[in-house]
Amino acid sequence: MRLQKGKILSWVIFALLIVAVFGVLVYLQKQKVQEAPEEAAPPEVVKEQPKEPGKQFAVPELTEREMQRADSQAFSEALQKGKGCEAIKFNEEARQRCEDSLLYNSALTKNDEKICKQIRNADLRTKCLDSIYSGLAMQALDSELCKQIIDPEIKQNCLDRIQAFYGRTAESEQDCEVIEDAGLRQSCLDDFHFSASVQSLSLESCNNVLNAKLKDRCTKTVTKNIEVMEVAKAQTVRTYKSTEEKLHDCDTDECKDDANYNLALVKKDLSYCNAIGDTEKQDQCVKTQTININNYYLRQATSKKDPSLCSKILDDNLRTACLTYSQ
Repeated sequence: MRLQKGKILSWVIFALLIVAVFGVLVYLQKQKVQEAPEEAAPPEVVKEQPKEPGKQFAVPELTEREMQRADSQAFSEALQKGKGCEAIKFNEEARQRCEDSLLYNSALTKNDEKICKQIRNADLRTKCLDSIYSGLAMQALDSELCKQIIDPEIKQNCLDRIQAFYGRTAESEQDCEVIEDAGLRQSCLDDFHFSASVQSLSLESCNNVLNAKLKDRCTKTVTKNIEVMEVAKAQTVRTYKSTEEKLHDCDTDECKDDANYNLALVKKDLSYCNAIGDTEKQDQCVKTQTININNYYLRQATSKKDPSLCSKILDDNLRTACLTYSQ
């Protein structure tokens, strides 16, 4: 009996030891857990937000002066290149002026009134059309085109210039007096007196020419023509059929040159000028007799209303004018 109680006591003690050991182990484990450093929490993953399509980095806002400077530079480059007004981004009015300026330049270059009509600015559009009509009027020597010009000063200047051109064939000073512009009116009078002096071989009439260079040319031309006429009178009066025949009757180079100079006017044929040996006299013959021949056929065509005579005029513009006024 006593032995059995002893065994039971031993098992109880053994169990208590096991419990005690287990308790110590649990205590030690808890201490390790408390002393161990906490693990850092895994970093939060930040998802990159997708960029909106077409969105770029922000551009610093420009000051008003910087915008003006950028537009001014774009304006200048567009005028130089003849394109690129769309580069003007901050001023709509400046962009429109740029586009109108390019249209204006293009219209004048191409001489095209249709391009003028595309200009949005009314004043520039009118100026463009006036320039086109003024140019066309002078090319055709047509005063009717001048009448399409809006600006009164440009219109009158156009009419005056055409009238001054016809002053070369004016039959009296009164034909020039209708010109309002004083300079053009005097130019017309000078041309009239020059032509009249050459036709009449009057040195006194050359004094009416105010332009110094034209007056000097008038005096030299009339003097030379008088000399030629005197030479012609001293020779046997006959009709020459060719330069060769005239040259056959002259014994000196001076005689031949003077005869050819005179025959160019009499025959209305500049080939006689080309036969002159003296180059200075040859140039003078071509210049002077060209004017005389043109004036002669213009007068004949307009007075006789015979357009066929206009074809003999050597100057293209004068020939066109002759066709207009000889109808």
